[in-house]
Amino acid sequence: MGDTRLGSERALRRMNRAHGAALTILVLLVLAVHVTLADHITAIRSDARAINEAGLERMRVQRAALFAVRVATAPVTRRPVLRMALDHQARYIWEAWRALPSLRTDGLPQPRSVTEQIRRFVGWLRIVAAPVPGPASASATRAILAAAEGPLALALNQRVLAYQRLAEHDNTDLSELARDQFFLVLGALAALTLVIFVPLSRLTRAEIVKLTDAIAYNRTLFESAPDGIIVIDERGVIEAFNPAAEVLFGWPAKSACGRSVGILMAEPDRSRHGAYLERYLATGEHHVIGRLREVTAVRRDELPIPIEISVGAINGKRRRFVGIARDLTARKAAQEALDVVRRRYRDLVNNLNVGVFRIAAGAPPRFLEVNPAMLALFEAPTSVALLARPIDTLFADSKDQDIFSEDWDPGAHVLYQEVLLRTLEGREFWAMISAVRKDEAGETYFDGIVEDVTARREAARALAALNQDLEQRVAALDIANKELEAFSYSVSHDLRAPLRSIDGFSQALLEDYADKVDAVGRDYLTRVRAASQKMAQLIDDLLQLSRVTRAQLVRKPVDITAMARDIAETLQTGAPGRCVKWRIAEGLKIGADPVLMRQVVANLLANAWKFTSKKTEARIEVGELWADGRRRLFVRDNGAGFDMAYADRLFGVFQRLHASGDFDGTGIGLAIVQRIVRRHGGDVRAEGTVGEGACFSFTIPDNEDLDVNDS
Repeated sequence: MGDTRLGSERALRRMNRAHGAALTILVLLVLAVHVTLADHITAIRSDARAINEAGLERMRVQRAALFAVRVATAPVTRRPVLRMALDHQARYIWEAWRALPSLRTDGLPQPRSVTEQIRRFVGWLRIVAAPVPGPASASATRAILAAAEGPLALALNQRVLAYQRLAEHDNTDLSELARDQFFLVLGALAALTLVIFVPLSRLTRAEIVKLTDAIAYNRTLFESAPDGIIVIDERGVIEAFNPAAEVLFGWPAKSACGRSVGILMAEPDRSRHGAYLERYLATGEHHVIGRLREVTAVRRDELPIPIEISVGAINGKRRRFVGIARDLTARKAAQEALDVVRRRYRDLVNNLNVGVFRIAAGAPPRFLEVNPAMLALFEAPTSVALLARPIDTLFADSKDQDIFSEDWDPGAHVLYQEVLLRTLEGREFWAMISAVRKDEAGETYFDGIVEDVTARREAARALAALNQDLEQRVAALDIANKELEAFSYSVSHDLRAPLRSIDGFSQALLEDYADKVDAVGRDYLTRVRAASQKMAQLIDDLLQLSRVTRAQLVRKPVDITAMARDIAETLQTGAPGRCVKWRIAEGLKIGADPVLMRQVVANLLANAWKFTSKKTEARIEVGELWADGRRRLFVRDNGAGFDMAYADRLFGVFQRLHASGDFDGTGIGLAIVQRIVRRHGGDVRAEGTVGEGACFSFTIPDNEDLDVNDS
């Protein structure tokens, strides 16, 4: 038993040693396999991380370019914060690029280095992000946009494709190595326990999960990219179509995949694409691959769309090509709208009849832009001749040359300043200049207009001389008015006294010496009295006419209806035996001088009263009518009337159309009416027919500041 147990123990020890040795061999084999596979898996993981980081680097570059534009266009108060953020992005872009693993060639084609392009791009970003922007900021911004949309974007795409090719190469090596190791491990597993294989199996599954995660990450980038991405095989058949491409071209991915990429192309690219592809596959000659181009594509509904496309080749077990397309419709529309605005602005400036200019400040300042009116103004044969002429040589007075100097106050502006200028032919002329100063990108400009005012100055001088002559005439007229007033005073006092004496003594002769004078003598005395009384009436009417001209005009609400009724009642009371049918309209109100307007109404009604005296059924009407869009007040009667051929004589002083024996009067009443109406800014008309009556109408313009209903 003891020997058996001892043998058994020795056998067990031998089994244990054999098992231990086998286990050790298996462990060593597994470790060797693990190390071999781990190196390749690590390389694949590094490739996937490099692909992701390179793709993210491309997105960081585009985002930094957009941020640089935002810094250039942001308000001044926001720029310091934005510049700090842009500087941080520039540092991060460079550090992220430096952190990328080096590109292993392993016999694969080596894409050209982009480190120098990244360094220049970051340098441009640092220029834009500088605390104090300089003249290079604008050019740096343009370089950033050009690089982000062109060479740098293409280089980053190529770097991504290079990492993808390297990953595919590593995948191929891993597959071959895994196949060899599989048979080796399978042979080992035939002699060893399955327990040894479990850790290796678990390790392989974990690495595959990680690789699957990396592929899923790339798929997410593919599907969420804002630009259309199309993958085709070497026959030109579409294999992959991301959502952005679906929106851009109108093709669902399921419908597009399996079709020729020619369905997305317009002529002549559709016809040439096959030849380009065959040439590249046969000779490796690049025609469209690796280049950023603007082409016209076609949507599913046959509508053409402008796009920007870059194409890269994927060299794996089988060749494939990836194209990245960006819709340029909005950019083209914006550019066309900008071109339209520029053309309209240019047409507007060129069609103006005043000179429009832009001047660059300097020593000396010079014209940068001028319109055709400037060429005519300065008698320049061409714009080149005017642009080459220093500004200070065009000023006739050296004091005016400081207008466009760099020392001019930036907050000030020239507004309607008149200066004496000189044309290229040497002729001097007066001009009016208006200009504003602008400081852009470290440069000082002056934009403004210039207009020839020589004729205007001459007209102003002529007007000044005319005003001086008018003032002299007004002074002379004032003297004449004073003399007229003196004459009126003399007439009213010196002439009326003798007339009263003649009338009085003639009456005394008729009363005291009637028995000593025969009938002829009494008739003569009666005529003397009548003549003196008529002359006194004429003097009174002339004085009244002169007072109408000199009287101050005070506008108030006037009730013409009430005024006409009062005057009619007075006339009727003075001759109770007459039968006159009065017709006075209601609500006749105007804004005028009450005293002067009473003279107008009184003269017109007295005139109608007088010329209807021989009518058995006299009618006098006061009312209103509308003519030529204006309201006219009128006085109409059915009296003697007048011949319209002589209507222009009615309003003259001492002008009469009827014999004094038929109707008495001095012939001044209508002249007074006309002067009063004209002083109010209106006009008076007369219409009549012999034996059928007359109608006198007048207008008084409304006063906007006067409410006639307040009377």
